[in-house]
Order: sequence, then structure tokens, then C-alpha cells
Amino acid sequence: MLCNETIRHGLLRSTTMLAGIGLMGAVGTAHAQAAQEQDAGIGDIIVTAQKRSQNLNDVGMSIAAIGSEQINTRGIARPEDLTKIVPSLTVTSDYRDTPVYTLRGVGFFEQTLAAAPTVSMYVDQVPLVFPILARGAALDLERLEVLKGPQGTTFGQNSTGGLINYIAAKPTADFSAGLDWGYARFGQFDANAFVSGPIATDVSIRVAGATTQGGAWQKSATRDDTLGDQNFTRGRVILDAQPSSDLKLSLMVNGWIDKGDTFAGRALEELTTTGNTISPEVGVSIAAQRLHPRDPRIADWTPGAALRHDDWFIQGSLRADYDLLSNVQLTSITAYSDFSRDSEVDGDGTSAADFVQKTSGRIRDFYQELRGSGEFLDKRMHLNAGVSYQRSKIADIYMQQQNPAGGGLQVSPFGAFLLDDPKGFTRISTLAAFASGDYQFSDRLQVEAGVRYTSSRTHYRGCTADGGDGGLANIVGSIQEQVLGRARTTAPGECITLNDAPDAVPADQFASGFYEDDLDQDNVSWRANLNWKPFADDKLLYANVSRGYKAGSFVMTGANLSSQLAPVRQERLTAYELGFKLPIAGRSVQINGAAFYYDYKGKQIRGRFVNIFGVLERLSNIPRSDILGAEGQVLLRPFEGLSASANATYVRSRVRSNPDGSDYTTFPSRAHDPAAAVPVTGMSFPFTPKFSASADIGYDWAVSDGLKASIGASLTYQGRSRATLTQADPGRPADTSLGARDTYNDPTFSLPAYTLLDLRASLASPDGKYTVSIFGRNVTNKFYATSTTLVLDTIVQYTGMPATYGIKLSVRY
Repeated sequence: MLCNETIRHGLLRSTTMLAGIGLMGAVGTAHAQAAQEQDAGIGDIIVTAQKRSQNLNDVGMSIAAIGSEQINTRGIARPEDLTKIVPSLTVTSDYRDTPVYTLRGVGFFEQTLAAAPTVSMYVDQVPLVFPILARGAALDLERLEVLKGPQGTTFGQNSTGGLINYIAAKPTADFSAGLDWGYARFGQFDANAFVSGPIATDVSIRVAGATTQGGAWQKSATRDDTLGDQNFTRGRVILDAQPSSDLKLSLMVNGWIDKGDTFAGRALEELTTTGNTISPEVGVSIAAQRLHPRDPRIADWTPGAALRHDDWFIQGSLRADYDLLSNVQLTSITAYSDFSRDSEVDGDGTSAADFVQKTSGRIRDFYQELRGSGEFLDKRMHLNAGVSYQRSKIADIYMQQQNPAGGGLQVSPFGAFLLDDPKGFTRISTLAAFASGDYQFSDRLQVEAGVRYTSSRTHYRGCTADGGDGGLANIVGSIQEQVLGRARTTAPGECITLNDAPDAVPADQFASGFYEDDLDQDNVSWRANLNWKPFADDKLLYANVSRGYKAGSFVMTGANLSSQLAPVRQERLTAYELGFKLPIAGRSVQINGAAFYYDYKGKQIRGRFVNIFGVLERLSNIPRSDILGAEGQVLLRPFEGLSASANATYVRSRVRSNPDGSDYTTFPSRAHDPAAAVPVTGMSFPFTPKFSASADIGYDWAVSDGLKASIGASLTYQGRSRATLTQADPGRPADTSLGARDTYNDPTFSLPAYTLLDLRASLASPDGKYTVSIFGRNVTNKFYATSTTLVLDTIVQYTGMPATYGIKLSVRY
């Protein structure tokens, strides 16, 4: 931590106090909506997907636009909540609590802080460069937009899967304020607030804050203990000024502080992948958890461990818009982000002190974008062009305590160790130039095109170090002397990663030390689109083709060999999409649909291989894979008060050829046995269900004395998927379900399908100033798993929230 950490924390706390000093509430529902509804029928849905305000029915791409009212009523507060409203999106994480976003099957399940995401994140077009920074983004929003498919020709970052743009509620010309208080099951308290209005001539401000406290919903299987209390506070300040008629300035500061509990998993099985001695307590804990196979609350963790976050994030940005001419505008966005993590997590899902990890890290990022945009030829042509520069410095460090209860982790005949210390330091600089435009040939035909050049350089320095007790250094040093035939170079507290580069000089071969490397890459992404309105109304047919890239990166893992830390190269995705947007029945019904095909080259994965040290991890590129899919949406507003929507997505993902040109990979649960290799070509991607869907219905009406009542229900369905890129385990009984022929043959790493039901009801005063609402989420208490992973000695499962219900009181001024 730097000495000015107190200043940062004070700024965030001050932001929250300005918003109401503890009287904080949910995002105001009385403010701008993405869907501007009329008394009957569906009004225009305004989006800014192409960095200007447009009717959604005029934009030829697949976009999910969600307004503030839907964000509020559906309880969208965390990244994983987005899956309720975007069926093709999955959000998952492991014990390090770093979210991973997968959109239409495009994802990268990698927990390294410096790993480039496939789905990029923004708040008001300001990038949140790495996924963990977006944990507090869903605060006081006007709407959010999810763009699907490769992006980069319009927005500041390149991506293969898509992007999510959180659009903050803006300062208002008149004074307004809102407070909400909520109390839910497990003792969870939520409070949010905002205040907005002018503070001087042509200057206005909006201050928003939120806090979530309590809510320990996990129960230990072996003792009277709970986990899951939240202590999460976030805030945002936006200051808008217009010094002249030609210049607009917007200063935004937002951030969050997390001091809540970390998450625990439930152990499903114990393994001996490296011949280690496992504590008997591991088996006792697993047996206790198996007594509650369908209870999502049951998990286990090391008693007395300080399993808590001490994380914070702050970002400041300045946007300037200058009208160079009546039809040409220059825009500058300057941003600086600072994130710190210092958390302790239990990774093995048991009460034994088998694997406890202290994670620390720091991200510092600078971003600058300068672009020009304009309208020409009687507004039939729009052009947008600019450059961006980004510089990031990331430190990612773990201290892992392994298996002291079992007498140490027995990795070889050379001894045991208790502590190891993987660490990685990354510097990334990216320079890009982009341009896009569209031309309206007629009222019915429009063409769009865009191109982007990106040059990126990454420098990495990392290793795994002895934890300071000398145990790991002694093991690796003995291997150097007795197996590799060279002098010992390891020492307590120093790097133990051995240089196995094929071009290493004899003096450096299998010597221990830091691994250091550079990754320089460039690419050209592009997009072409045709929009056609065949009738004299708003019905749109479109076709587009686009290409996007995801940057390569280095990995953070326990590395015995330097080859484990070698970078993964950039991946390339070429997307083809046909779609339609059809308002019908007097605009009381809106039907949207799209079909898409993704040609995937170099998909990045985290895999395993076996050598003299046992099972080791590294990043790899899959040479060829593809995705085929379709999605549909129906919006209904047949008469005043009633609204409904339904969304469904089908995605078929497929590996066409797997790493190293072979047809095999190693199954995690038998990774110690090279003979257990199984084919993966033809398999589907992890965390990519074939079918996903959501539906929502709501009805508003006036009751006696002018009171306004509302009820609603929503469903979320996620189809069956897998948590690893593996096929059947020959050592396990086959899954005889209908999905078995689709290679879902191992039930341990299969994530079963599930459906969640949410309910809500509210009563508001005639003037809308006061509202009381009740809600229930996952009201059927459906048990569902979000991830299953191998952690050292155990296969660990992570589950979703059980049934939760609560009440909320709202005040608006």
C-alpha cells in the first residue's frame, strides 16, 4: 500500500457520506430509461453503441439495452447478475474471486490479474481494463448496453467476444435526490443514495453512493460457523460543466472498497494427483458435505483463517467535447485507474489447512483517447476516427500455504514444503488508431465500415519463489543435483523456477531465477455492415462481418519450469451475422433475432501437462475452433400497464483441432497418469451452454386513493455446460443421460441445467415519491453450480445463491 492510501479511502467514504451519510438507496427508478415507454406500445430504445445517440432499430448489430428500472427491479448489483438479462452471457469465478465473462461462448477462464479479457468493460466509454475492476460498476445507472461480437473499431479496446458499457446517470438541471434502504435474508443490509443538481451557472453535479453489509449465507459442514458477510462500499461523483457554447467538460471519479468475506467452495472429491500425503481431516470434511448434496449453503473452510478481502479501486476521468465546427466534434477522454488487492482465500473447500492462499496485487492504468466525429452530406454520412494509448503496470503475488495438516505436500522423494510464493510483474503499452463510418444511400439502405490498427507490447518478469521456510528450495535444489546433474542454485525465499528454454546456454540450463520475456504483437481488426429497411417503417434487416483480436498475455501460476510462464499468443475471431429488428402490431410487439457464425483461430486456454515435477499448468492456443448460434427476443406491451419480454439463445461451440496439433489433452482428475489422455477435438467450450433463456412479465395499475401497485416475475434458464475443456474420464462411470452422446460423460465437471424464478411486488404513493417493495430471488431454492475446478488435492464446486427475499423502502425528491 502507498502512503496516500488513506486519502483514497477517505475520498470514497466522503463520496458515500455526501450521498446521504448512511441513508443510501437503490438506483433511482424515476430517471431516464433505455426504453422510453408510451401509454401503450413500445417507444424508441436509444443506445450509444456507435458513440452517438441512435434508435436501437437503426443499429445493425446485436445489442442488449437495459434501462435503469429493469436494472433495479431485477436486482442487478454484481457482475454475475447480468446473466439474468443477457442469456448468452455467463459470469463465473474461482476461489480468487476474479470474474470471467463469456459472451456467446467467447471467454477466457484465467484468473491472472493481467490477463486481457474477451469481453471489455466501460463506464461512460472509459475502459475498466481488467475484469476485476468492474465489480462496483453497477451503481446509479441510466442504462447498460451489451454489444455482442468483435469490437474495437469504435471503442477504445480490442475484444473478440463483445463489450459491456455501463452508462451512469448524469447530473440534472434541477435538484433531485433519492434514498433506498433494503433488508434481505441472512441479515443483508443494502443502502444506496444519490443527489443531483446545479451548483453554479452551467455547472452541475451528481453524487451517488452505495453500501452492502452482512449476508453471511454459507454454512460450514463440520462446525457452527458461517461465511459470506459483505462489507462492500462504492461511490461515484460526476461534475459536468460548460465553460462555453462550444466546450463541454465532464469529470468523473468512481471507486469501491471491499472488506467483506471471501468465498468458499464445497469439496466434491479428494485426489492424489502428485502423490501427496492428504490430511485425514480432508476426507472427514468431504464426507460431511456429502450429507447435504443439494443444499447450496453448505461448504467448508479452514477454521480461524482470516478469509476476508482488503481490496480497493479508484478511477478518475476527464472527458472534453469541443465543437470544432457546427458538424464536427473533437472528444478527449483521459483516465487513470488504481486498484489494490490483499485478500485471503481458502481454495480446497475443506476444514483442513490444505490450501490457504493470500493474494495481493496492484493495477495502475493510464488511458488516453482522442477522436473526431462529424456529420456530412446533409447528415447522410457519419465519420468517427481517433487514436488511443494505454499503459498498465500490474503486480500479481500469491503466498500459498499447502497441506501442513497432512505433514507437508509430498511432491517427490526429496522432501516436503509448506509455503510457496508465485509472483509476476507485467507492463503493457498499447497504441491504436481506429476509424469507422456509415453512409445512407437511401431511406432504406445504409452501409457501415470500420478498421482498427493495434500495436501492443507486454514485458513480463515472474517466478515461483520459496515461501521463506526453505522447504521448496530444498526440494528443487535436490532435483537439480540428483536428477538434472547440475549445481544447486536455489535458496530460501528466492525463485525456484528452473530455466528449461531449449536455447539456454549450458551455464543457465535448469538454473533457478526469474523468467523474463517480451511479447510484441500488432493486428488489424475491421467491420463491415449492411442495413436494409425493405418497407416504409422501422423494420430492419442487417448483415455484418467483423474481425477482432484479443491480446496475448502471460500467466500467473506455480511454475517449476520457465516454459510454464511462456506467453499465449493473440487470438483472432472472424464473425458473420445476419439479423432483423421488427416492430409490429402498432409497435405493441418488437421481435429481434440474429444468427451468427464465428471462425476462431488461436483460442486461448489454460491447460496442463505432465513432466518430472508432476502436473504443471501453462497457457496454450487452440489452432482452430468455431461457434454457430442463433438468438431471439420478443418485447410486448399490448396495453397500458402490462409489459413482457422473452430472450433465448442457442450456441454450439466446437474445438476443431486442439493444442500441439494432437488430438489429446489430460483429464484433470487423472493428470498424474499420462495414459489417461482423452480426445478433445469436437468438444464444446467451457461455460458455454447450448441453450439459455430469460423471461420477464410485469403489470402496473392504480389502486384506491391513487396508490400505484406493481407485480412481476422473471425466469432465468441456463442449459447444461462443462467447467473444463475435457471429455470423458475413463476411470469414471459413464453419464447415461440424454446428453451423454454430446460428451458430457463426467458428472463431476458437468454443470447441470437450472432455472431460477424471481418475484417482486411494490406499492407507490400517487406522486411516486415513496415506494415500498418486496422481492424474492431464486424463490424455489434451486441448487445450481457455477463452476467446478481442481485445486491441489480436491475437486471444488462453487454454487449460486440460495433463496433470498427482502424488503426495500424508497424515497425520491
